Amino acid sequence: MSMPLGVSLNPHEPASKVDHIAQRFSAAAKSYQEHNCLQRLSGASLLQGFSAKGAILDIGAGPGTAFANGATGDDIRVYALDIALGMLQQLKATFPEYLCICGNAEQLPFADASIDSIYSNLALQWCHDFSAATSEMARVLKVGGEAHLSIVAEGSLEQLSNLGLRVNDFLSFESLQAAFDSTDWQLFDVQLVPMTVYFQDLKALLYSIKGVGASVQSSVQTVNTFDPNPHLRQLRGRRDWLALQQRAERFRESQGLPLTYQIAQFRVRRQGDSI
Repeated sequence: MSMPLGVSLNPHEPASKVDHIAQRFSAAAKSYQEHNCLQRLSGASLLQGFSAKGAILDIGAGPGTAFANGATGDDIRVYALDIALGMLQQLKATFPEYLCICGNAEQLPFADASIDSIYSNLALQWCHDFSAATSEMARVLKVGGEAHLSIVAEGSLEQLSNLGLRVNDFLSFESLQAAFDSTDWQLFDVQLVPMTVYFQDLKALLYSIKGVGASVQSSVQTVNTFDPNPHLRQLRGRRDWLALQQRAERFRESQGLPLTYQIAQFRVRRQGDSI
């Protein structure tokens, strides 16, 4: 999802946490686009194979996606769904023609077979039950309709692991693929795509990971007046933070400090009889 900065929750938190997550996302909405470099990179890739037509559902819409270069004709209706009201308010200012809906991927507020196509960029790794989300997408999608999805998968953030930081787990590519019931879905383009983004310093890098449902644990303490990751508060002092920065510099490339994600990209088609 295009999720905002500042969220420290595990991407597999139970559904009872949804309200709390939404509040945190809403509070961070205005600063989100300063840190969503991965979301932009992944979105550009996902849009290359996406045909904007009919009723489009954008799950985890965040600040919004420009479908068909932002021009929606009479035959295109975009439903922007996000759990955070604050994100939808930001989106509405940019895309006033979109229909904004506050909702959750595991309980989609749409009628059966009412959607022509689904788009979701880096949102569904937040699901507590990914299989529930794929079932809901199958329910609301018309037969023959397509879902184009990018999801953060296992194997991401290797550089942080190399720094001795423990990163939240993401589902494996195989587990994600297994969640698509073969009676409902035809998987016509499925791949695991490594994507690397670069940052000028370690602080900016740590800020960025919050938007995709990642957090790290370490013995490192608060950075300046705002801790980009609450799990770093156990630090013994600034000396430890400086040591962590020095270790990070060993990985620096010409473009900056790299951070690599494994992105599971699914292009799937709804099959079977009408529901």
